[in-house]
Amino acid sequence: MKHAMPELPYALEALAPKMSAETFEYHYGKHLQTYVDNLNRLIAGTPYEEMSLEEIIRKADGGIFNNAAQTWNHTFFFRMLTLDRHSVPGKLAERLARDFGSVEEFKKQFTQAAVGLFGSGWVWLAADKSGKLSIVPKSNAGNPLTDGLRPVMTIDVWEHAYYIDYRNRRADFVAAFWELIDWRKVADRCIPKRYKCTACDYVYDPEKGDPETGIAPGTPFEEIPADWTCPLCGLYKDAFRAIEE
Repeated sequence: MKHAMPELPYALEALAPKMSAETFEYHYGKHLQTYVDNLNRLIAGTPYEEMSLEEIIRKADGGIFNNAAQTWNHTFFFRMLTLDRHSVPGKLAERLARDFGSVEEFKKQFTQAAVGLFGSGWVWLAADKSGKLSIVPKSNAGNPLTDGLRPVMTIDVWEHAYYIDYRNRRADFVAAFWELIDWRKVADRCIPKRYKCTACDYVYDPEKGDPETGIAPGTPFEEIPADWTCPLCGLYKDAFRAIEE
């Protein structure tokens, strides 16, 4: 399996001035590209060559883990950013209030973790198998998948994520980050929607995934490859419709 650069859902300059085109040219165009290239080189001729990124992260260590995790982490991070401002959806707000006291308290705790993480790394909002949310700081390429948790949201606090725009002012970068989050995606990962095939009775449940076709449990429907097909009737992904809860 050759891993490829993800497509951004926006232009390089779209999030400026909070995240400039120059930042994306380096962060996305150079740093992420290097991780992808290194990963493909390191796994060539090894058992990892046939694994998904998630499987590599759970099983590998050393350079293979670092480059696989950084590829996954960056892809996840870039895809959860948006120019479209939306308030926190009601169900997500309820879940955050349940586990942190309030949305505001969650933001406060997450900000403290992101500003306070020593050195390079990531801070995650993650869910356990019961759906309980927690804030998980990870150094370097760390990912909560290795702890059996489902990533819901993340911020990259490696210096290359913010130094062009904010120099050493990590706190200013974190403040700007709150204005770029696609809360709808966070809600879907926290409380994933189920999707039903329009031609048969198959229902895709994100909590179960579709392991037989390489779709790991916890994968939101939106992140399934476009060429994935219904396990029962073979229709493509675009034939599915969200089920209203």
